[in-house]
Amino acid sequence: MRKLSLRQILVLGVALGIILPAILFGRFLINDRYERELQLRVRDPMSQYADMLSRAMSITLWNVDKDVANQFVQAVMRAPEVTSVVVLDEAKNVFVHNEKVRTPGAKIFHEERNIYLNNQVIGKVIIELTSEYVEHALWDDFLKLVAALAVQVIISFIFIWRLFEQRIVQPLHELQVATAQLARGKLDQALEWKREDEIGILAQGLDRMRLNLGHLITERELHNVTLQQELNDRLRAEQALRLTEEKFIAIFQASPVAMAVMRKSQRFVMIDVNDAWVRQFAWSHDAILGSVEAQNDLWRNPDDLAEVLRIIERDGEIHDYEAWLRCGFEEKLLLCQISGRTVKFGDEPMLILVQEDITEKRQNEQDIRNMNTTLERRVSERTKALEVANSELTVVLENLQRAQRELLRTEKMAALGSLVAGIAHELNTPIGNSVTIASTLQQHTDELMKTFAQGLRRSTLEEYLTSAKMGTDILMRNLSKASELVISFKQVAVDRTSANRRVFDLDEMLTEVVVTLGPMIRKTRHEVNCSIPPKIRMDSYPGSLGQVLTNLINNAFIHAFDGDVRGLVTIQARLLNDDMVELVIKDNGKGIPSDNLGRVFDPFFTTRLGQGGSGLGLNIVYNLVTGVLGGNIIVESEFGQGTTFKITLPCSPKVTHSKQS
Repeated sequence: MRKLSLRQILVLGVALGIILPAILFGRFLINDRYERELQLRVRDPMSQYADMLSRAMSITLWNVDKDVANQFVQAVMRAPEVTSVVVLDEAKNVFVHNEKVRTPGAKIFHEERNIYLNNQVIGKVIIELTSEYVEHALWDDFLKLVAALAVQVIISFIFIWRLFEQRIVQPLHELQVATAQLARGKLDQALEWKREDEIGILAQGLDRMRLNLGHLITERELHNVTLQQELNDRLRAEQALRLTEEKFIAIFQASPVAMAVMRKSQRFVMIDVNDAWVRQFAWSHDAILGSVEAQNDLWRNPDDLAEVLRIIERDGEIHDYEAWLRCGFEEKLLLCQISGRTVKFGDEPMLILVQEDITEKRQNEQDIRNMNTTLERRVSERTKALEVANSELTVVLENLQRAQRELLRTEKMAALGSLVAGIAHELNTPIGNSVTIASTLQQHTDELMKTFAQGLRRSTLEEYLTSAKMGTDILMRNLSKASELVISFKQVAVDRTSANRRVFDLDEMLTEVVVTLGPMIRKTRHEVNCSIPPKIRMDSYPGSLGQVLTNLINNAFIHAFDGDVRGLVTIQARLLNDDMVELVIKDNGKGIPSDNLGRVFDPFFTTRLGQGGSGLGLNIVYNLVTGVLGGNIIVESEFGQGTTFKITLPCSPKVTHSKQS
């Protein structure tokens, strides 16, 4: 690691002491001012504009007076921070819209307000403001602060640099020159220093060290002569000892197999054995080395000992001779593989004999031979057992498949029942409004007939006609809404309960599905945005496709959004070519952990068991897409970044699939 010089330390100290605090506090002040300016110039005006427009638009929206509405919008758009104003009617159609060109990268804030008339929501105001002007002003102040900080740093640096050079760097350089002379061995030149500060005290200490070093060097030279002589004597003794130790360690202790040393001049009597030999044969050193009779009893067959010695006398060595030997006093026999060679230690010939225990090895070989003779019989038995197990597993698999089909049918019927309940609940409002308006018209008509019998006035007739016109308009709107719900539900219900193939427009079919899901969607805090280009024509199975879309939306509502999160599900489509279309269903929820991403299409896999999840929703989606619809589906997700399902479908599947249960 590179060491820092004093000048580098000075630069670093100035940077840490001046620049870093200025940056930290400056960032805090700038952020604080930015938030205050943003609250004062963007958020507060945005809330005021939204409140003002929501109150001002109630009458104009009810009277469908776009000119007056445009005047209100233009008045708000004169504010430089306002970038867009959108007024939506009750059906969420754009009533008035005005916007400015936006600077790329500028941060946009938006506010929404419902438009009420007689405590009923008749529309919505959406206003957007930009923080561009606040950020420009903040940037100018930041540049001024940086310029002031730079001037301060330069002035401080120059002053500290000159003081540092005179009081520290130059004295230390002089002291360094003096210590370099000491390092070169010039101990006769004294260090003279007149300053009484810390550097002067250090110089005096170095001078005392110079004097002490001179005395120590003289004493060291005297001791070195004595130590060198003692070291030479010790080295000779250690070398002789090391040679002796290496001889015995190499023969005995370094070997993992049983080894024995025999003296040839005494008819091959054992004179030493290693520790491995003692562990293998369970004889102590004294018991085996102190008795020639015990050494002869080691061999179960004395002829084996005679044969080993004859071969060694003839060849000077022996290899892989097998013989049975007794193991200590346990009356245990070991089959040993015997190898050896005669060597000379000085002028005396010795025999080094290796006696490796191969009893277990030979037993294992025999066991392997026995095992091979019965292997074919065991394989046949295992094969029969596997056939029985496979037949049992086939029965279990068929039962599981029947149970899965029944669960899938139950899941589809439950979804259709939930759809019917939602549509019925949704129809209550327009039909109830229609009944109220019809009864009111009937009452006004009865009153008009009574008045007509007594003499009808023009003002009374005009009042009746005005009320009738308003009532019939409201009646037609509610009945049209109910009719649209019934038509959409009828088409979706027919498609859902049958697997008929028909030609349909993708945008109309998906819009009908979203409309029928409207009651369920409005019970949540979430939104579904369907953006499908027109003229995408398909000859496929709309019921199955609607089931796929319903399950994906329900899956997002159950798993993607937690707590009070306002979620958004976006549905998009595009033509890949003349024969293929791609559907993208995306949510902005919490995403799927990477450990679960590969298992989402597995049956009965769910992270919300007992909390609204059955584990079959996405499995149904996968089976319908890859089976009935003849397409493919993939899922992409990062934890905390939402989830995207991409479905690729043929516009006209080549194979007609049977109805799915």
